[in-house]
Parts: sequence; structure tokens; C-alpha cells
Amino acid sequence: MFAASVLAFAAASAEATTYYVSQSSGNDSWTGQVAEPDGTTGPWKTLEKASQRTYVPGDRILLKCGDTWDEELHPEGDGTAEEPIVIASYGEGPKPIIDRQDFTQDRFGIQLADQGGFKIVGLEFNRCMTGIYGKYSGVEELKKFIWIEDCYFHDSLLYQHYEDYPKRKIGLGICFFSYERQNKILLSDITIKNCVFRRLASAVWTNSPDNFNKNASFVYNFGNMTIEDCLFEEGYQWQQGIRGVDKGAMRNCVTHDVGENFRSFNGVAGSMFFRCKDWVFENCEWGFVSIGLGSGDGEAFDFEGNCDNMTMRNCLFHDTDGPGFLLCCYASDGNPNKGILMENCVLNGKSARPIGLPRCEIVNTTDWTDVTWTNCRYYLAKGSVLMKVMDPEKEKKSVFVDCLLKDLSQACSSPNLAVKATVSASSQASGSEAAKAGDGDATTSWQATSDKDQWLQLDFAEPTTINEFKIKEDGSSSINRYVIEYWDDKESKWLGCFNGKTIGGEFMAPIVSRTTKKVRLSVMTTKNDNPSITEFEAYNDTSGETFSVARGGVPPNRAGR
Repeated sequence: MFAASVLAFAAASAEATTYYVSQSSGNDSWTGQVAEPDGTTGPWKTLEKASQRTYVPGDRILLKCGDTWDEELHPEGDGTAEEPIVIASYGEGPKPIIDRQDFTQDRFGIQLADQGGFKIVGLEFNRCMTGIYGKYSGVEELKKFIWIEDCYFHDSLLYQHYEDYPKRKIGLGICFFSYERQNKILLSDITIKNCVFRRLASAVWTNSPDNFNKNASFVYNFGNMTIEDCLFEEGYQWQQGIRGVDKGAMRNCVTHDVGENFRSFNGVAGSMFFRCKDWVFENCEWGFVSIGLGSGDGEAFDFEGNCDNMTMRNCLFHDTDGPGFLLCCYASDGNPNKGILMENCVLNGKSARPIGLPRCEIVNTTDWTDVTWTNCRYYLAKGSVLMKVMDPEKEKKSVFVDCLLKDLSQACSSPNLAVKATVSASSQASGSEAAKAGDGDATTSWQATSDKDQWLQLDFAEPTTINEFKIKEDGSSSINRYVIEYWDDKESKWLGCFNGKTIGGEFMAPIVSRTTKKVRLSVMTTKNDNPSITEFEAYNDTSGETFSVARGGVPPNRAGR
């Protein structure tokens, strides 16, 4: 039986062939065109053998589920968007794994060279310096279509000075590298969908020899890139390090827990975009970005410079050691960001321990940056202000329209919506029923009967708008990874709205406002013992100061209490 992802592919052309590779049961002397050995033929054994063929549009290279290879796959040939060359899995069981054993060695999982028309689905990449690497060196004809879906990239934490990349010195999940030094797009139509990136120095890069060249502005070598429904967590530095991409989208992605126990030579951010234009970011979250062992910055997101016409909509930035957001144009480029539009976004950075940057929600290196904040909500931690401009100019280009500014201490000051909700749970210990986490009494608590994958749910009688949560954890509990979810009636599924780490006695979690009939706290892991919550509170709180600032004005900059 083929994996579901393979069945979903469009029918291949008559000339196309399916090839099978099994490390456990294959033989390189066979034809590779049979899934299971039949005595005279069967699958190939090695990726080296699979790399010796030039493939045509519609061909499929299927790796056996449950098998592992310590090799690189570098297939020859090109497919098309309509008939891609497919690299996927067959059989049942865990994803096929390419495990290169030592991420300090310059080893790839899959390498493409001046190629397009590939669809890579349902594979796992472990301990590769780079899981999937595509290099492009001045191809005559524009290459199109690389689709990467349902893949797992993990455990490549190599980090060294990489100014002279592509002398590769950093662990990556996916990298597309251009040797082109002119303003010429070499590869377009790149999709990265439903993938998980965990414990990588950085996750997804587009890069070129002009990585650190301040004179290479407005040069775009990649086009039309989409990153969708992906999870990036436990990484060291920028989990998206995107440079030189003309047009793109990032939707429904979570970047979480970045920079801990790490020291960067050039700062930490959840994401860094530089020399890009015409992107849209929707329903994405960046949270828990650390300066680790003394790195600089520590912001959730960084427009590093020369980024034009970038729109962020319904995005959340929270719990950072540095500012919530950085608008920069000096470190990498002398050109300011232009046409930045932030719509209905929430910033709760906290600036817990900044190094080299002031305590604020937004750092703007210069007033030249052209950015409009519309209907955004800002939470100021104690001692933090809304925005700092590091090099003020006479012409101020920041605009704020119908935004809300509030002290973090003001949050959750309206009536608690949970007390009127029906409370249920995945499991409950005797005497610690679910209802005790929604009764408004912090001396009672819900406790689960297992330490993993537990949930606590609030059901409302009708659609209810929520923009803040307050969670109170019992002293015996040690939750260290959770997500708050809301039910989406239109899609008939749970969607995440806040990804968290620890809770402690009390934790406030603002979200992009959602209207829903039910929400739940899903506990993934604890350090020890079963999770126990004294209160799971929900609010639609409007306290704070509504303000607008026209172009040329100065935003309110009082310090949070």
C-alpha cells in the first residue's frame, strides 16, 4: 500500500516510471521498479544507485517507510509543475529517514543542482548539515517548482561564523543558494508546507555570496516562495533567514523557542528577512525568543533592511528577551524598509533582558523606515516603552491607526468568561475535576491522570470573542510545553492561537482576537508529574489607550508599569 501522499499525486505521463528504494530489502543489481523482492527483481538498496539515473517528468522515487540511509540523494533531471519528479515514500510505518550521522560534516540529505520540477513529500532528515540543498549558478532558463511537504528536519545545531557561506558552517533544514550576482531570478515557485523543523541552527534559508554585502541591494534571485502550516522550534538563530526573494507568503506558521542556551556572533531573532519584496504574512506566531548565553537582539521578527511592500496580518509576537519587533536598515543594508503594513497584529515582547537594544516593543533603527500599524495591540511590560528610534531623523515615516496600548498589568481586567462556560477535560483525577479550573477559585484545581497530551476545555453557549487568557498552575505541576487552541466552525477543526512553554503561578497570554464556541488548553509535555491547573480564564478585554499617529507624528512612549 502506498502512502496517502503518493496517492494524491496527479497521474504520471505514459513515459514516467516509479522506482523503489529499500535499504532493508533492496539490491542495487535489481531494476528498482518493483516494491518488494520477488526472487529475480525488486527495489534498489542505496540512494547512490537512485542518484545514477536521469529522471523525466512524472517519474517517482519512493523510499520504503521505516528504512534509514546514511547517504545523499542527488537525482538528475528536471520535472515540471504539472508533472514533477516525486521523491516520497511507500509502504506503511514511520517516515523514511536520511540520517547523515554527523551534522558537523558537510553532508546533505537531498541535493539539487540547477534543477526544477520536484515534489518531495513525507521524508525525515536527521543530523544533516543541510537536509535539502538546492544550488543555482546562473542557469540560462528560469527553473520553476520545488514543493516540499510533510517533512521532518531535526538535530543539526552546527553554528560557526558563516560570512563566507557557501563554505557551509551552519546546520540548516532547507537552503536554496544562488551564485548569481546580478538581479536575475533563477528559481521560482517554491512551496514548503506542513513541515516540522526542530533543533536546527537555522531552518530555512535563501542565500547568495552577497550574504554580508551591503552594496547588493535590490537583487532578487528567487521568486514566489510560500511557507505554510509549518512549525519551527528549539532552534538557535533565525528559523527563517530569507534573502533576495521577490514575492512570497507565510501563513499559519509557528516559530517558537529560539536562542536558548546559545551564543550568536550576530544576534538572535525568530525570523530575519532581508532584501525581499511583495510578501504577505498571515496568522503566524513568533514567541519565546531568547538571547541565550549573551547573544544580541532577541526579537521575535526582524526586517533587516531593503524589504519593500511587506504585509503582516493577524500575527502574534510575544515573550522575547529583546524587543517584540525590529525594523533595521543599518546592520546589513543602508536602504530602509518601505511599504511595511502591519494589520491586526499583537505585540507582547516583554523585553525581559535586552542586550544592546532598549526595552521596547518596537526598535526602529531610523525614522526612514516606512511602516503603518493598523488596528494593532501592544502590551508594555514594566519599564518598557512602545517604540525606540535609534537614529532619529527629521522625516518620521511611522503611522499608527486605531491601535491599542496597554500595560501588561492591565490585561485580563474585564469579567472572566470561563465562569459561565462548561468545563471538560481529557482526564481528571478524583477530587480534581475539570470544573474546578473554571470556578473562579484559585484554591481548587483540575489534575489530569496522565502527564502527556492532556487537554482542558471551555465550551461557551454561543460564539464568544476572546483576546486574552490567564492560566494559573498548581504548585505541584510542571508544564513545559502547551498550546491554546480555538475551534474553527468553518474548517471544523482546532486551530492554535498561542504556543507556550512554562506557566508557573500565573501566566497571561494575549492572542489575535478570535470568535469561537470553545477553546482548550492542550498540554503536550511536563517535566514531571501530571498537569494541574487551578484556573483557565478567558477574556475579551478592551482596557488600555486607543491612539492614532499621523505620518510625521510621535507615538505615545510612556513606560509600562
